[in-house]
Amino acid sequence: MPPIPRGSNYITTKLHYYITIKMPWFPTPKDYGKTGLLADLSAGLTLGILLIPQAMAYGMLAGVDPVFGLYAALVPMLVYAAVASTPHVSVGPTALASLLCLNGLSGIAEPFTAEYVGYVIILAALTGLLQLVFGLLRFGGIVSLLSRPVLSGFVSAAAVLIIVSQLDTLLGVSAEGAYLHETLLSLWKSLPAVHPLSAAIGIGSLLMLVGAKKWLPARFPVMLVLLAVATLVVGVFGKNWSVTTLEDIPTGLPAFSLPAFELTTLWQLLPVAVVMALISFIETLSIGKAFAPAHGYYRVLPNRELIALGLSKIAGGFFQALPTSASFSRSAVVEGAGGRTALSNVAAVVLLAVVLLFLTPWFYYLPVPVLAAIIIFSVRNLFDLAEMRRLYRLAPKELATLLITFVFTLFAGLQYGIAGGVLLSLFFVFWRAARPHLAELGRVPGTNAFRNVQRFAAAEPEPGVLIVRFDAELYFGNAEYFRDQMEALVHQKGKDLRAVIIDGHTINDIDTSGIFVLTSFLDDLEKQGAELCLCGMIGPVRDKLFRCGLMERMGAEHHFLSIQSALNYLEGKGGDRGWDLAAVQHE
Repeated sequence: MPPIPRGSNYITTKLHYYITIKMPWFPTPKDYGKTGLLADLSAGLTLGILLIPQAMAYGMLAGVDPVFGLYAALVPMLVYAAVASTPHVSVGPTALASLLCLNGLSGIAEPFTAEYVGYVIILAALTGLLQLVFGLLRFGGIVSLLSRPVLSGFVSAAAVLIIVSQLDTLLGVSAEGAYLHETLLSLWKSLPAVHPLSAAIGIGSLLMLVGAKKWLPARFPVMLVLLAVATLVVGVFGKNWSVTTLEDIPTGLPAFSLPAFELTTLWQLLPVAVVMALISFIETLSIGKAFAPAHGYYRVLPNRELIALGLSKIAGGFFQALPTSASFSRSAVVEGAGGRTALSNVAAVVLLAVVLLFLTPWFYYLPVPVLAAIIIFSVRNLFDLAEMRRLYRLAPKELATLLITFVFTLFAGLQYGIAGGVLLSLFFVFWRAARPHLAELGRVPGTNAFRNVQRFAAAEPEPGVLIVRFDAELYFGNAEYFRDQMEALVHQKGKDLRAVIIDGHTINDIDTSGIFVLTSFLDDLEKQGAELCLCGMIGPVRDKLFRCGLMERMGAEHHFLSIQSALNYLEGKGGDRGWDLAAVQHE
């Protein structure tokens, strides 16, 4: 973009550039002339209708009163919409973020207490601060720490934990347990005390949601209708049913307040905040990248998303918001309803504000088992059985990573599950790097093409010559593996071996450990009276071989552009005789 001349219109021009170039999805009159204002408003109202019951349910899941879930859908959504790089992602309370919050804080304070609420708000702000710092430092690449199998295993286990955690509320019993097996055992012991009417309302609500999903249109506000019907039935007929209801919900918007904290509190919450920051970022980025290609007028920017998420959580911390994240189901509603700009999120916020200002008394008789049913129904698709089946067919090792993460998360806790999954992924990365592919090559008859003799039955090894391709950099992590494999192949060739050709076009780097092993291998070949030829080595690798003296020792005539050139040299046919040492020095 050319420099903008300063003057009376400088600020206006600069703002126009930022909106139209940096934020091409931001609403302008020109956009609404093409797409229509009603599409965004309709998408926003649909989002708000879905968000109201989910926000209250996820607030309860996080261990706070449902109204804090509604608070979390106000300021964070506005701030995120103003800064983010995608207009379709909807942030707010989610099942996974709420479960992480409950799991990380329940050992510090008692859920549903004022002390616990304070920790929740501090956790939200701390998570946002981490994401903001990561974004400003351009750490968007941290998403690579979590592979797809790790994330799938973690989310699937979280879905199981969420469902199990809501069964006691659904059935009207009391169950406790820090781990899955403890909770299930407690539920089993509590079954004789099931409250029949609570169980009937909870299970009936769940069946209604399942049936509506199957038989009613996708845009039908079934959750909102369910809330209204259940509240009306209990309010009119069930005042003496002993069914737990929401009762009093504060009316009005959340007040601005500064979260009080101590440094010791921040250290306690830091591990949970790190996990939550990472998971929230990956969720948001994945959802944004799922929708962006179909529209083409915006691009998902990882560092911008980190900053947007961070600012939204920090701002929410000043307005009593619990930790937030991106919701795939709500984002899909925005995209599917035709939302194009940030106005759809603004419309949803306006609807929530109206509910908080005028309609909270209507929720007095809302049965809590209905919220449990909404939570269970909403997280059912988080269990990724399809991914498990796919990995079973394609990548058993990655399936092992998924299952170990799944089991760790279920029985050791969310933080240990994600940490275990990351460590396991890194282990497999190092394992693959330490055991790269090494293949003996043979000539395809009638050609100058050389292929892996284990994969191409027609490939014929050259008599008295071992041709090997090593598909990785040669460094300290795999140097000994390289030497062991090469010695085994040399041993198989026996006394007839007169030369070894290493096809090095896939060796993109070499360190001192690799040079040491290559030199030692050359020593062993010389003792056997065999030659070593290198071909296809890229420039940076040749430079290192020259500087360490190995190229001079071998002789530049033992370095070739191709395997065929090396064979021609060994057979005395002349042709390409390698590189000139002086040329390599100045290459």
